This record gives sequence, C-alpha cells and structure tokens, in this order.
Amino acid sequence: MAADYHVHIERGPYSIDWLKKFVDNALNKGLSEIGISEHGYRFDEGYDAFGSDGFRGKWVKEYSGQDINEYVSLICEAKSMGLPVKLGIEADYIPGREKELEDFLKPYPWDYVIGSIHWIGDWGIDLDDCLDVWKTCDVDSVYLEYFSMIEKMAQTGLFDFIGHIDLVKIFGYRPTPMVFDKIEKNIAEIAKTGIALEVSTAGWRKPVGEIYPSREIMAMIKKYDIPIVVNSDAHTPEDVARDFDNAYEYVKSYGIDTLHYFDKRKRIPYKI
Repeated sequence: MAADYHVHIERGPYSIDWLKKFVDNALNKGLSEIGISEHGYRFDEGYDAFGSDGFRGKWVKEYSGQDINEYVSLICEAKSMGLPVKLGIEADYIPGREKELEDFLKPYPWDYVIGSIHWIGDWGIDLDDCLDVWKTCDVDSVYLEYFSMIEKMAQTGLFDFIGHIDLVKIFGYRPTPMVFDKIEKNIAEIAKTGIALEVSTAGWRKPVGEIYPSREIMAMIKKYDIPIVVNSDAHTPEDVARDFDNAYEYVKSYGIDTLHYFDKRKRIPYKI
C-alpha cells in the first residue's frame, strides 16, 4: 500500500479517460492511490498569486490559460466514480503574495497543497531559458536565499508538504560545504512548523541525476524527525511511481519506514 501525490496530467485533456491512464499505471505498480497536483500557475485564476511585472509574469501568462474549476470538477467526478485519486495542487511560493495565494486556494476542497519554489524573483531557477544566470551568480548566495525562502514558505501554514526541497541543485551547481551549516538551521526551523517534506524520484531524471533531497539534507530530515512522502513528480502515466523501489531503499537507509497519506488536509501515516 502506497501513494504518489505529485502527479501532473497537464499534458493531456482534463478528461476521465486521460486521468485513468495515470490511475491504471499506479495500480499496476502496486499503489493504492495517487494525488493529482497541477501547477497553480497553469490556471488564469492564479495570476495574482504567481505573476509579476517582469519575466515571471510573462512566463506565467504563456503557460496559463486553464480553468481551475474544470480541473477541480474532474478530480471530484473521478472520486465520485470510485477512482483512487486525491485532489492536490502544486503552488509556487512567492514572498509577498501570501494573501493572494490564500485567496486563490481557499474556495477548493484540497486534500493537500504542495509548496514549491521555482522562482527567485523573476529568475526561474530550473528553467533552461534562465540557465545562463547560473553561470554568473554566486552559488552559495543562491542556496542561502533559496533555503531561507523554503523556511518562510513552511512558516506560512498554507502548505501540507514541501516539494523537491533542493530543486536548486537541478543543473548540478553545488554550494561549498559550509553552506550546509546554515541550511541545517533552516531545516530545524522548518521542523517546528509540522510540515512534511517530499522525497522525489524526479531528481534522477534531471540534469543533476540525483534524488531530491541530497544525502546531506536527508540526514537533517532524519535528525529533526520531519515527516516525509515519496513522490515521482510524474508528467506522464509511465512516470507514476517511477523508481519508487530505489527511493524506499534510500529513505530506509536513514532508518525511516513511515510515509503518509493525505485526505482533506490531514496527514495519515503508513509503513513501507
């Protein structure tokens, strides 16, 4: 019995037939349920929470155009049919837009909300279009700012778990070892909020070729007893639960044998 709560269906239509391809693959891999978690920026209703007057706003407008009510209705219909799905959303945390994000999320019956950081200001840290910025920036400073934002995101209380917590390493840029001392202080503060963290197999499919989070941060998660989930960040049916066997071995190597289900914003433990 297991779940995968970081699944995107945005590459196809919002239809039961398309959704069932993800569900069927999950069941074939031994999962008991999946959670669909579309990116908040995909929806026109989310622009105030995610947009800007600069590049980020232009990018969001290019990739939005969907109706959140259509998405929510699809997942609710699937639930009513007995499909083992949960309603989630992946919402970018933009400092200063907390009220706009709260207003965006409030009307809908989420089972969970993923908090992620893909932007530092108008810089998309994981975008190929913005890769040149990495070549000229101070990597230590970027990591320090990024994890400070992660800490602030956890403290808002708007999110149920943090997605791919060290996404900042996606292109293989690494900080000096001393930076991890500061990151540990961030992790200690995050632990106080009660939020969960995601172990994501997606990192193995990215340029960095490493699971999220790294061994340094995984050791901190264990030290501060932060609850975790294992997810795939799948964007295709085939990637649902991808590499979960390896991910389970990874977390077990830290003495962790408990993951969590989500239902109506409540976290429910289960053993692996």
